[in-house]
Amino acid sequence: MELFGSMQSALRRTLFWLLLSGTSAILTSCGGSSTPAQVGLPTPPAGGSVNSYVGGQANSPSEVSPWSVTIDHTKNVYSYTNPNSAGAATTTGSFAPLTGGFLVLLGSNGYQNGLALELPGEAVILRPGDTTAAPVFAVQQSSCFAIGGSQKFLFVYSPGLSGQGSVLTGAAEPEPFFGRIYASTSSDGNSWQFDNLTEFSSPLLYVAQGVPSDAGYPGYAAGYPGTCSASNGTASVTSSPMGSFTGGSAYPLPTQSVISPGGFFFTNQSYANVPSSANWNYPAISAWGLSEPPEPLTVGGFATANYVGFLTETTGNNSTYFTQLVGFGNAPIAGTTMTGGTFPNDDPTQLPIQEMSVTFGSQDALNNGVYYLAKLNIPYGGQFDSCASPAPGINGIPTCTYSAVATVSHLSAYAPYSIMVSAVDSSGNQKLLVLFHQ
Repeated sequence: MELFGSMQSALRRTLFWLLLSGTSAILTSCGGSSTPAQVGLPTPPAGGSVNSYVGGQANSPSEVSPWSVTIDHTKNVYSYTNPNSAGAATTTGSFAPLTGGFLVLLGSNGYQNGLALELPGEAVILRPGDTTAAPVFAVQQSSCFAIGGSQKFLFVYSPGLSGQGSVLTGAAEPEPFFGRIYASTSSDGNSWQFDNLTEFSSPLLYVAQGVPSDAGYPGYAAGYPGTCSASNGTASVTSSPMGSFTGGSAYPLPTQSVISPGGFFFTNQSYANVPSSANWNYPAISAWGLSEPPEPLTVGGFATANYVGFLTETTGNNSTYFTQLVGFGNAPIAGTTMTGGTFPNDDPTQLPIQEMSVTFGSQDALNNGVYYLAKLNIPYGGQFDSCASPAPGINGIPTCTYSAVATVSHLSAYAPYSIMVSAVDSSGNQKLLVLFHQ
């Protein structure tokens, strides 16, 4: 099989851009406009003093609506709404910035009640509580913008799906674990078109074959439209693709997508229209993603940079969470392996413990920044890890190694690289590592 779509499609896209470039050159030489047309996403604006984000928590299958998060740097206050809480109450408080980009969230009593990591105007990761809280990934789209041509986005599903299908869950077909989708827009950015949505099963199902295998369901039509609307400095794209399930029945799936000009991607999809007879047990699912970088990457070019973020581990069929602050990179690499670890006492002002690593392996030839045979090595943590024989890793610490999919994107001048690594253990529990370059 051909990974992530047809090589012929890739060749057609290449020929299209070659012809477009040639036409532009002819127009310029004949006195036409020399202003180049925008290709891909627009130039990201600088983050404002007040930034609002829309996203979802790692246990998104229990959510029917997204989270909203606001960070106000003029007053050093934050607020967020949790759709899982009674009445979707708003949590507010002040914050204290720390070295490395983290924000300590303070409650009304002045004590810490959470942490956040923000790329102003682009995205934020929120841990609304202690290490037992699942993280929230949220994106800012402040207006309806146009995309030049077609932009590919690469995403992983937030922890909450087992993603193993018949191997572990007894489902008829493998469930989705990661995927890709293309987006294009009208010239004013109000009308959107999504195409070639393709989902793939988890590494546990395809790693022996060497290439990802398609997920069984839902299945989607070749393309579907979306409409962007903006209000009070916040925009999103709504759509309702038809998703097919067991037996070939199709149902409309109301979907909200939030996309930043820098390429962060969040989608929340509702399955309220899908009957229980379809054997789909999730009321809603969110996907977190990044835009495909315009050119192939080299591991040596991004893995030596300094990153901070969160590692979330799950257990109990993805019902219990363990979310830790981590730091990676900032050191020479050996081969394609980047090292890092947790911060002592959850304190990002200290140096991270060198106890974890990500081995990227080879980049996919058809998808820049995708490493679908990656490995995530993390210390053995008892109930949160399922490996038969933990082996000595960095500094002799017993570690477990999990098959993973890594996506790296070159987003903007403010945040040159961001990394998402989604792994799975033999019980179907996910591990998700999200890193922002500092």
